[in-house]
Amino acid sequence: MKPSIRDWLVSLVERPGGDILAVQTLRNAIMAASVLASAAMVALMGVLATAHLHPRAFGLVAAIALAASAAAAVAAMVKMVRAGFECQMPGAAWDALAHSLVAALRWITISAILLAAALAVAALSLMA
Repeated sequence: MKPSIRDWLVSLVERPGGDILAVQTLRNAIMAASVLASAAMVALMGVLATAHLHPRAFGLVAAIALAASAAAAVAAMVKMVRAGFECQMPGAAWDALAHSLVAALRWITISAILLAAALAVAALSLMA
């Protein structure tokens, strides 16, 4: 685990007002994941509504990628909400918490990549 994330978490708890920064940082990351999940679901509805315009394989790939994107974003939100509660507990395991936050950020990255790829596939299938 990167020691910088663990050190950042510990320093937030130790300095006055650090809890506000932690809450804002987690809130912003949760909102980013929420926007990704919402965008994926809206795009999925669009792909399903225009399914008759897509070749079957392209539409299926786009729909699966969009559903996976939404699921990855929700997984990130769950990890971050849980981390938010765990960091407030006395005697928190900072290494495990840092690992959980890094995993949540990876899920957000995966969600964004899947969303972009699905939108590209859907756009290409409409051009074909």
